Amino acid sequence: MNALDNSFRTFNRTMAVGARGTDVSRMQDALREAGFNPGSSDGIFGRQTAAAVREFQAAKGLQTDGIVGRNTGGQLHLADTFEPAPVTGVQATGSNAARLQAATRRARELGLTVTSTTGGQHAEHSYHYRGRAVDVAGPASAMRQFYREMAATNPTELFYDPMGGIKNGRNIGAIGGHGTHVHVAY
Repeated sequence: MNALDNSFRTFNRTMAVGARGTDVSRMQDALREAGFNPGSSDGIFGRQTAAAVREFQAAKGLQTDGIVGRNTGGQLHLADTFEPAPVTGVQATGSNAARLQAATRRARELGLTVTSTTGGQHAEHSYHYRGRAVDVAGPASAMRQFYREMAATNPTELFYDPMGGIKNGRNIGAIGGHGTHVHVAY
Protein backbone atom coordinates (compact mmCIF):
# COMPACT_ATOMS: atom_id res chain seq x y z
CA MET A 1 0.00 0.00 0.00
CA ASN A 2 1.47 3.36 -0.93
CA ALA A 3 1.27 6.47 1.24
CA LEU A 4 -1.66 7.89 -0.73
CA ASP A 5 -3.71 4.70 -0.29
CA ASN A 6 -2.94 4.75 3.43
CA SER A 7 -4.27 8.31 3.74
CA PHE A 8 -7.74 7.18 2.66
CA ARG A 9 -8.31 4.66 5.43
CA THR A 10 -10.69 6.95 7.32
CA PHE A 11 -12.05 9.00 4.40
CA ASN A 12 -14.94 6.96 3.08
CA ARG A 13 -17.46 9.66 2.21
CA THR A 14 -18.25 11.39 -1.06
CA MET A 15 -19.54 14.93 -0.64
CA ALA A 16 -21.32 17.08 -3.19
CA VAL A 17 -23.75 20.00 -3.28
CA GLY A 18 -26.49 19.36 -0.73
CA ALA A 19 -24.31 17.43 1.74
CA ARG A 20 -24.41 18.60 5.35
CA GLY A 21 -22.64 17.92 8.60
CA THR A 22 -19.35 18.02 10.42
CA ASP A 23 -17.54 16.32 7.53
CA VAL A 24 -18.54 19.21 5.28
CA SER A 25 -17.39 21.89 7.75
CA ARG A 26 -14.06 20.08 8.15
CA MET A 27 -13.70 19.99 4.37
CA GLN A 28 -14.53 23.72 4.24
CA ASP A 29 -11.81 24.37 6.83
CA ALA A 30 -9.33 22.31 4.78
CA LEU A 31 -10.18 24.26 1.61
CA ARG A 32 -9.66 27.57 3.43
CA GLU A 33 -6.31 26.37 4.83
CA ALA A 34 -5.31 25.43 1.26
CA GLY A 35 -6.05 29.00 0.13
CA PHE A 36 -9.53 28.60 -1.39
CA ASN A 37 -12.72 30.34 -0.22
CA PRO A 38 -15.64 27.97 0.44
CA GLY A 39 -17.54 30.62 2.42
CA SER A 40 -18.20 30.05 6.10
CA SER A 41 -17.59 26.67 7.72
CA ASP A 42 -21.31 26.15 8.17
CA GLY A 43 -21.39 22.44 7.34
CA ILE A 44 -23.53 23.04 4.24
CA PHE A 45 -22.08 22.09 0.85
CA GLY A 46 -23.52 24.90 -1.27
CA ARG A 47 -22.58 26.66 -4.50
CA GLN A 48 -19.71 28.67 -3.01
CA THR A 49 -18.16 25.52 -1.50
CA ALA A 50 -18.57 23.69 -4.82
CA ALA A 51 -16.83 26.54 -6.65
CA ALA A 52 -13.93 26.41 -4.17
CA VAL A 53 -13.71 22.63 -4.64
CA ARG A 54 -13.56 23.03 -8.43
CA GLU A 55 -10.83 25.69 -8.10
CA PHE A 56 -8.87 23.41 -5.77
CA GLN A 57 -9.30 20.46 -8.14
CA ALA A 58 -8.10 22.52 -11.11
CA ALA A 59 -5.05 23.71 -9.17
CA LYS A 60 -4.18 20.09 -8.27
CA GLY A 61 -4.80 18.70 -11.78
CA LEU A 62 -7.81 16.67 -10.65
CA GLN A 63 -11.12 16.15 -12.42
CA THR A 64 -13.02 19.41 -11.85
CA ASP A 65 -16.42 18.00 -10.94
CA GLY A 66 -16.95 19.86 -7.65
CA ILE A 67 -17.29 16.55 -5.80
CA VAL A 68 -15.08 15.65 -2.85
CA GLY A 69 -14.35 11.96 -3.06
CA ARG A 70 -11.30 9.75 -2.71
CA ASN A 71 -8.89 11.81 -4.86
CA THR A 72 -9.94 15.31 -3.81
CA GLY A 73 -10.32 14.24 -0.18
CA GLY A 74 -6.80 12.80 -0.26
CA GLN A 75 -5.34 15.97 -1.72
CA LEU A 76 -7.09 17.97 1.01
CA HIS A 77 -5.63 15.56 3.60
CA LEU A 78 -9.11 14.85 4.91
CA ALA A 79 -8.18 11.38 6.15
CA ASP A 80 -6.36 13.08 9.03
CA THR A 81 -9.01 15.77 9.38
CA PHE A 82 -11.79 13.20 9.69
CA GLU A 83 -10.09 11.34 12.53
CA PRO A 84 -11.56 12.30 15.90
CA ALA A 85 -9.59 15.22 17.33
CA PRO A 86 -7.36 14.38 20.27
CA VAL A 87 -9.22 14.74 23.53
CA THR A 88 -7.46 16.34 26.46
CA GLY A 89 -8.70 14.86 29.73
CA VAL A 90 -12.24 14.14 28.54
CA GLN A 91 -13.13 10.47 28.58
CA ALA A 92 -15.95 8.67 26.79
CA THR A 93 -16.66 6.70 29.97
CA GLY A 94 -17.19 7.52 33.63
CA SER A 95 -19.99 9.25 35.45
CA ASN A 96 -21.97 11.93 33.63
CA ALA A 97 -20.90 14.48 36.25
CA ALA A 98 -17.20 13.66 35.81
CA ARG A 99 -17.46 13.80 32.02
CA LEU A 100 -19.28 17.14 32.15
CA GLN A 101 -16.70 18.55 34.56
CA ALA A 102 -13.88 17.44 32.22
CA ALA A 103 -15.70 18.94 29.22
CA THR A 104 -16.09 22.25 31.08
CA ARG A 105 -12.39 22.23 31.97
CA ARG A 106 -11.46 21.53 28.32
CA ALA A 107 -13.71 24.37 27.11
CA ARG A 108 -11.87 26.79 29.38
CA GLU A 109 -8.50 25.44 28.16
CA LEU A 110 -9.62 26.32 24.63
CA GLY A 111 -10.49 29.86 25.75
CA LEU A 112 -14.24 29.33 25.75
CA THR A 113 -16.59 30.84 28.33
CA VAL A 114 -19.30 28.86 30.10
CA THR A 115 -22.51 30.71 29.26
CA SER A 116 -25.07 28.39 30.87
CA THR A 117 -25.13 25.43 33.21
CA THR A 118 -28.36 24.82 35.12
CA GLY A 119 -29.87 28.28 34.71
CA GLY A 120 -30.96 30.25 31.70
CA GLN A 121 -33.81 29.73 29.29
CA HIS A 122 -33.98 26.19 27.92
CA ALA A 123 -36.50 23.72 26.57
CA GLU A 124 -38.77 22.28 29.28
CA HIS A 125 -37.00 18.91 29.53
CA SER A 126 -33.47 20.22 28.98
CA TYR A 127 -30.52 18.41 30.51
CA HIS A 128 -29.49 21.82 31.88
CA TYR A 129 -32.18 21.54 34.56
CA ARG A 130 -30.77 18.15 35.62
CA GLY A 131 -27.21 19.49 35.92
CA ARG A 132 -26.07 17.34 32.98
CA ALA A 133 -25.42 20.04 30.33
CA VAL A 134 -23.25 23.06 29.73
CA ASP A 135 -23.21 25.73 27.01
CA VAL A 136 -19.93 27.37 26.02
CA ALA A 137 -19.12 30.22 23.65
CA GLY A 138 -16.12 32.04 22.25
CA PRO A 139 -14.10 32.17 19.04
CA ALA A 140 -15.61 30.08 16.23
CA SER A 141 -12.38 28.12 15.71
CA ALA A 142 -12.31 27.14 19.39
CA MET A 143 -15.98 26.16 19.31
CA ARG A 144 -15.34 23.96 16.24
CA GLN A 145 -12.40 22.29 18.01
CA PHE A 146 -14.48 21.78 21.16
CA TYR A 147 -17.33 20.28 19.11
CA ARG A 148 -14.94 17.84 17.38
CA GLU A 149 -13.38 16.78 20.66
CA MET A 150 -16.71 16.36 22.44
CA ALA A 151 -18.11 14.30 19.54
CA ALA A 152 -15.45 11.69 20.34
CA THR A 153 -16.68 11.38 23.95
CA ASN A 154 -20.11 9.88 23.17
CA PRO A 155 -22.22 12.72 24.63
CA THR A 156 -25.95 12.39 25.17
CA GLU A 157 -26.36 15.66 23.27
CA LEU A 158 -23.97 17.86 21.33
CA PHE A 159 -25.26 20.84 19.32
CA TYR A 160 -23.46 23.57 17.37
CA ASP A 161 -25.44 24.60 14.30
CA PRO A 162 -22.47 25.36 12.02
CA MET A 163 -21.27 21.78 12.49
CA GLY A 164 -24.43 19.81 13.22
CA GLY A 165 -25.89 17.96 16.14
CA ILE A 166 -25.66 14.62 17.92
CA LYS A 167 -28.37 13.14 20.13
CA ASN A 168 -28.12 9.73 21.76
CA GLY A 169 -25.25 8.69 19.49
CA ARG A 170 -26.96 9.71 16.24
CA ASN A 171 -25.95 12.57 13.97
CA ILE A 172 -29.15 14.61 13.63
CA GLY A 173 -27.77 17.72 11.93
CA ALA A 174 -28.32 21.30 13.03
CA ILE A 175 -31.42 21.82 15.17
CA GLY A 176 -31.42 25.62 15.36
CA GLY A 177 -30.77 27.89 18.30
CA HIS A 178 -27.16 26.81 18.73
CA GLY A 179 -25.34 29.07 16.27
CA THR A 180 -23.51 31.16 18.86
CA HIS A 181 -22.58 28.47 21.38
CA VAL A 182 -21.87 24.76 21.78
CA HIS A 183 -24.20 22.69 23.96
CA VAL A 184 -22.93 19.40 25.40
CA ALA A 185 -24.78 17.05 27.73
CA TYR A 186 -23.93 13.71 29.33
